[in-house]
Formats: sequence, structure tokens, C-alpha cells
Amino acid sequence: MNRKLFEYSYELKQEKKHKTSLLIINFLVVYILINLVFAFLLFPVQQTSDSMSPDFPQDSFSFVTPLYNNPKRGDVVLIDEQIIEKQNFFKKVWHNVSSFFTAQRYDSYVNHEYPSTNKQLRRIVGMPGDEIYMKDYVLYIKPQNEKHYLTEFELIDSSYNLTFIAPPSEWNNSIGVKGSFDAIKLNSDEYFLLSDNRLSCADSRIWGSLKKDKFKGRILLTYFPFSNLKIY
Repeated sequence: MNRKLFEYSYELKQEKKHKTSLLIINFLVVYILINLVFAFLLFPVQQTSDSMSPDFPQDSFSFVTPLYNNPKRGDVVLIDEQIIEKQNFFKKVWHNVSSFFTAQRYDSYVNHEYPSTNKQLRRIVGMPGDEIYMKDYVLYIKPQNEKHYLTEFELIDSSYNLTFIAPPSEWNNSIGVKGSFDAIKLNSDEYFLLSDNRLSCADSRIWGSLKKDKFKGRILLTYFPFSNLKIY
């Protein structure tokens, strides 16, 4: 009787061990697949500021795809850090490990005291070869080989909303982000990006024009808050 009980107990232990191993393997496979999807197909991005309000409010979430080789006017893209701090070997290892085990949700390179160390969402408004100027926070564009300036809203097919107010007459234009600037011409590999909140956010008015290699991906879908659900 004891021998039979022992054998039965042994079989149960082996079966439980097999199920546990299978569960762990399945979890690891699914987790690795999720990381591969986030690394190469699409990944979630949280908008942590009001720089793209009102269409992308603070604490909203969107999916971004890194499969992006053809920038278009009006696209909202995720751009790389403007300030990149040098990382030693151990910090690089920790960055890779922590990114993997948080499914790309944690970025150890980010320094919250310096916003320009964050990847940020911005809208492409100026294309290579454009001549552009800004007046009262609205961009005016003369595309390459064209004769006349048009507003950004006349040239961009997709509709979007901006946050800006006309400054008071006594406002010192040297303070904060410029709401107006004289005409400049973009080179053949330069793009001009602006925030939708034109009042106090860092964008090409501070950084200058950017090249395509700074773009980490384009927004495909905003999924939270649900009231802002939209496919791009």
C-alpha cells in the first residue's frame, strides 16, 4: 500500500513539475514575442507633457511604428533625444536588461531633470526644400519650386488642433519660445518639426531643423483616453 502511494505521489510530482516547466516556457516565449513586436513592429508611447495638446493630451497613450522611411508633412513622429549623455558599459547593460524585462516601458537613459533627454512626439510641418516663416505661432510655407506661401493648414491634408494665444502687445518676444520668425530655407535633408502646443514647448524653433535619422517612428493609433481614439 505504501509503495503504491509513493509511486502515485511521485507521478503527481512529475506531472506538476512538467506543467510548471511548460507554463514557464510558454510565458518566456510570449514575453520574447511581445518584446520583438515592441522592438521592430510597434510599441506604446505615453505622452508625459502637454506639448502636443489638445490632440495628444498629457498622459495619453499611442502606438508608434518604427517601420517609417517616408516622412510626410503632417505626420506626428517620435524623435530621438536632443541631449544624449554618454553611457558607460555597465549603464548600457542595465539599459538593455531593464528595457527587456519591462517590455520596453522603462528607459534608464532618461533624465527627468532635462526634458531634452526624452524621446518626444512632434509634428512634421516643414519638408526639405521648403521656405518657411512663422507669424503669431502659425507657420507659413512656400514649398520647393512654388511661388506663394500658404499656411500649414492649407498644405497639410490631415486636420489637427493647436494650442496658442496671441501674446499681449507689451509682451517681450525674446522670452520663451518664439511665436514669430523671419523666413528660412530648409536644405535637401532637413525637416522642421513643431509641437501642437505652440506656447512653451521645445521644438525646431529651439533645436533647429532635424534630419530623418532622428525619427524613431510614426504614430499609428491613439488608444487612450478612449475619447481620443484615432487611427493615423
